[in-house]
This record gives sequence, C-alpha cells and structure tokens, in this order.
Amino acid sequence: MFSSQMLPAGDEWRCEGRLLKETQNTHSFSAKSIPVADAVMKIVENTLNITTQSYEPNGEENLALVDLRPIIQKISCELSPNCLASQAQGSLEQRTLKLLTLLDRFNWEAKIVIILAGFATNFAESFLIKEVYNTDNTMAKGLEILKGLGQKHTGDNWETAYKLVRKVTGIGKSILALKKIQDKFAISIDIIDFQSATFWVIHSVLIISSVISGDRVSTELVSTIKRIEIIYNYFSSRLKQCQALEQEEKIKEKYEEFTRIFGGRQADNIEILKPLLCCGEEEVLICNSTNKEKKIKLSDLKKGTVIVLFSNIYIDTYSEEVSIIKAFYNKTITISQYYIVWLPIGYKKEEHRTTYAKVVVGKPWYYLKYESLAEQYVVLENYSRKEWGFNGKPMPMVLNNGQVIHHDAFSLIHMWGHLAVPFGMYNETDLWRKHGHNLGIQFILSYLHDDFTILGNDQTPQYVCVFGGKRPHKSKDARVANNSTLADDEWFGNLAGMLMAAALPANIKLKMAYLWANREEADLAMTIKTKVKTIINGTQYEESMRYVQVEQANAKLFWSRTESIALQLSMQKKYGTLDVNIEALLENTRSILQFNQLNTAWVAIGRLGTTDMIFHDAEKFFNCLEHIKGDIRKWKTELNAGAGNFIKVLRGRLVGYKYETKEIEKHCFKHVVYGDAMQKEGMHCVFCNKPMKMVVHYECCDCE
Repeated sequence: MFSSQMLPAGDEWRCEGRLLKETQNTHSFSAKSIPVADAVMKIVENTLNITTQSYEPNGEENLALVDLRPIIQKISCELSPNCLASQAQGSLEQRTLKLLTLLDRFNWEAKIVIILAGFATNFAESFLIKEVYNTDNTMAKGLEILKGLGQKHTGDNWETAYKLVRKVTGIGKSILALKKIQDKFAISIDIIDFQSATFWVIHSVLIISSVISGDRVSTELVSTIKRIEIIYNYFSSRLKQCQALEQEEKIKEKYEEFTRIFGGRQADNIEILKPLLCCGEEEVLICNSTNKEKKIKLSDLKKGTVIVLFSNIYIDTYSEEVSIIKAFYNKTITISQYYIVWLPIGYKKEEHRTTYAKVVVGKPWYYLKYESLAEQYVVLENYSRKEWGFNGKPMPMVLNNGQVIHHDAFSLIHMWGHLAVPFGMYNETDLWRKHGHNLGIQFILSYLHDDFTILGNDQTPQYVCVFGGKRPHKSKDARVANNSTLADDEWFGNLAGMLMAAALPANIKLKMAYLWANREEADLAMTIKTKVKTIINGTQYEESMRYVQVEQANAKLFWSRTESIALQLSMQKKYGTLDVNIEALLENTRSILQFNQLNTAWVAIGRLGTTDMIFHDAEKFFNCLEHIKGDIRKWKTELNAGAGNFIKVLRGRLVGYKYETKEIEKHCFKHVVYGDAMQKEGMHCVFCNKPMKMVVHYECCDCE
C-alpha cells in the first residue's frame, strides 16, 4: 500500500459525510463490471477527438455493446439539452445522484465509462449538425431548430468546457488502468477514491452539457475545472506509481520465467524461443545471407539444435566475433543441420530501424522482421548481464530439443570450430581431454584458410607450411652470412624455394602462406606472394606446390585463437591437468606468440590429418634448407630410408639447428576472455605465468 506521504496535495475533493453516504446508497452491492470497458472508452476517446487513433470493436465486443446500448441511450437522453432544461429547478447534486441511481448495477469505473459514452453521443450529434449547418444544409438547419441545439450563445465557455472534457476523459482512462493493475497485483486503493471521482465526473458532465447548450455561466465552469484538475492530477500520479509497481512485478515474473526455462528441460525449443522472441509459433523468421531470401516459421525450430545469438543492435562493431561465427557456420552447416536466430538486446524501435535494416544483410542467421520485433523487457538485458555476463558482444546460446546446452558457446566455437558439433555438455577441458592427443597444425590453422584444413581425395600426403614475423636487424658486418643482407621479401622467397626443393623428392603436396600480424607485415605479404608465385609458375613445382594468400579477417582470427589455445593450455599445465600428449601443442603456440613479440621470423610446418608438426626459428630453418639443397642426393636417400616421412626426416636434420626462445624483458600480453570458462580461476600470463590483472581485458605487464 502507498503511504499518505505519496498523495498529492489538495485531496479535499473527496466526498464526505452526507454526500458520500448518499453516493454510496445509489450503488447496488451486486454491481458488476462491464467486459468491454476498454472498448467503450476507446470509442469515447475517438468520438471526442481526444486521440486520432480509430478503434473498431471485435466480434465479442460488438455483442457485448448490444446489451449496453439501451443504458447509454438512456444516459444520453438524460444529458440532452431539452431534458436538462426541464430539470433546471433541481440542483446539480440531485441530478448527479439521479444519474448514479440509473447506473446502480454497474461498478464505479463502469459508471464513469457509460456516463462518458452517453455524453459523447450528444456531443458528437451536436458537433456534426453544426458542421453540416455551416454548409447551408436545410435538413441540418431544421434538425437544429427542432431539437433546440445551439439556441443560446456559449461564447468563450466552449474552450473551457472542452478542456474539461479532456480532463474527465483522462480521469476515466486512469481509473480503468488502475482497476486493472489493482485486480492483477492486489494493490490497495481506497474505494472512497473511486466513489468520489465517479460523483464529480458525473457532476462535471452535467455542467459541460449545460454549457454546450448555453445554460451555464463561466464562473461555475471555472470552479468545476479547478476541482477536476486536482482529481485528474491525483489519479495520474497514482497511476504512475502503480505502473512502476506493476513493472517491478512484471520484471520479477519474467525473471522467474527465464530462470525456469533456462534452468531445466522444456517440451521443445519453442517453449524457450516464444518468451525470448515474444512471438507465436506461426511468426515468420527471415534470412538473407544470399541473393535469395529464405523464410521459416518459428514452429520449424521445435526440434534439433538452435543457436540464439544475443548481442546489442550494433553487432557489426564486433567484426572479429561476427567473422568467427560466420566462419564456424560455413564450416559446420554441412556436418550438422542447425539454425542461428539473432536477438538484439537493448534496442529502441524507431531509433534503430535503419541500423537494423543494415546489420541483417549478408548474415547466416535468421531474424524477425522489424515490425514484429517486440521490445524486450528490461529484465532480459538485466538477466543476461547478471547470470551470463552479457556485455553487448555476440553471445551464442545453444538450444537442443528444449534444453539450454550452453548459455554462451562462443569460447567453444572460437576454439574448437567443427569439433564442438554436435554440441553437448562439454566444456573446454572435456574437449581437450577428448581430442587433444589428435591435434596438430590442422587444428592451429583452423579458420585461416580452407586449404589448410580440408584434405584432398587422393592418397598423396598433404603438408602445410606457415612462416611469419620479420628477421632481426640485419648486420653490416662482412663476417655475417650473405643471406642477412637480403630484403625480407627476397629472403622469404628464397626460403620458400628451398623448402619446395626439399619437398619435391618426397612426392608430397605442399601449401604455403606468410602469416602477418600487423600492417607493415601485411604489405610484406603481398611482395612475398609475388616472389613465391614466380618460383612456382611454369616449373616442376606447379603440380604439387601452392601459395595461399591469407585474408586480413582470417589473420586476426588466427592470432586471437592462438592466444586462447596457449592460455587454456597454460592454465591446465598450472593446475596439473595438461595431458602429456598435447604439451608440444602448448609449446608451439607459446613459441609462435613469443616469436611474434620478439619480432623474429618463424616457421611452422606439419602434415594435415596428423599430429606431425615442427615449429622453428626461420633463420636456422633457412640454414638447414641451404645444407639440404647443397647435398640433395643425400637428402633423397634419407627420405627413402625414412619411408617418405618428410617431417620425421626434416626433424632429424634440424637437430643440429636447435633454437632457444629468448625471454622477453618487457612484454604486454593482453587477452579478451570469451565466455566464463577461465574467469573463475583467474588468469595467468602465457609467457611469465604472472597473475594477470583485470582492466578492460586481462593484461600482464604494463606496456607503454
């Protein structure tokens, strides 16, 4: 219950003593509400031109209105100018009580609605006759004379009367809304408030009717409007208070509903999607990732796997995350049929209409057409932030046959790609345990390029070599080997040429790429591509060797994912859960990151479909290949003795070219954590194992 301190000043409008008792005596204890009160009020609003929105009652409302028309017509007659003239001797109080007696079988808010409906009938009739009268229509003139409409001059009272009309209609609307909230949430409202308001609304309608017919003076009208103003303000204020309480209750109910649907298995996916999308089973979802628009109904998502992609409306600002999800979808949709449904959180309909139209184009997910997109309760944003740590970034929730499998599967998608499908209750640790011993260079290069992950149909062994970074500052000392004076693009081109020469006798297919990490290296990648293609084209290497150009978006995915792999494996090693079979994977990813920090050239080479992989310092790898090129006959013999195992033989040659990673005196390892898999344990730096502090993201050392 609201305290008395919350009531606005000026509550002297309430009926007291004799007047209150007489008002209550006109009311029957068996009085009932009318089921079409809202419909009648909307018609009244439209008739009195309070709103420009037209309203058409539905079938049930029309049937209910049939029973109400006699009483509305009776009230209309009682408020007509002729009837008012015949009752001129009676006081306004008596005439108000008489009308209340006619409405004894209706509850208090229904009385107000019916009174306003009867008044609106007379008001509209008078207004329309005057409109036609001004066109010199003889029928309208005759009807006005016969009914005695507008025979007296109303002067300036008309504007004041119409202001009063708007206020009493506003009181009626507020009381209807309050009664609904009261019935649903058991909010305590004093019945005397409703009784007094009903009396004064009817009292005011009598005065307005008299003014319109020219029987009332402006002084009486002014005193009435002051009282109605107080009542109007009181109920408007009370409605706002109750609506705030109603919103709190709705949020509480919705929060409890989300807790229920996300916390257990439901009958099917629809039981989760309907409250999330605020729509029915026949609602149409659209996807326009291609030139041809695709449509499905919500009911089509009842079974199987559905990914609900939460984000804020500006999803395209998270280009890396969007690229990861799109790449995941493109690679896995052939493995397992599933749908992605985008649900923007925290948008505003009119403000974001243009943005919405742009961001849905070219994406592989389905979405609601804008007109059907219902504004979500604030609770959805609050719930997702509190329970899942949602911060606006894309967050894929996985549903499977009525159960939430993962609240945020982004970490799984980012790290594991197609291995995460079909989605189960696995977390990252479980997947490492299940797949870790089978992971090699193919896993590290996932999303980088299809050529690095898809095996061909023939039986020819397929290898991939990725080199990156830049060589240290080149010495001018003549004693240093000649290759140190070469430009980086020429040097990497020579490295690729020597690698191809070593690979050719092994009868393998080799794909190569330069993997850049910044803008300067991106420019270098273009010149390296030209050099390597010049070596390949029109030569003996053309059939089995290929250079692959890495796209910018894929390069970014590689680096963020390599950080994630190294970070997760470092955490497992720290807590003693790292499988010995995948320790080499940790060392390789950690070395790639460390070489990149040192701005030093590196090489990674491995056979697709196996765990055979070598990571090495590029300078020493170059020197090793030079020796192989200088003694190619012995190299062929070694390959034959090694049964064609290119990596095994190459690793044997590299034994004499061991490299040791240097400690980085001052580094800055920063990592954005996707999902909450590692946040519970805290983060430790991949390089120095120091605990990392949480700023905007996890960050190890201070870096200028």
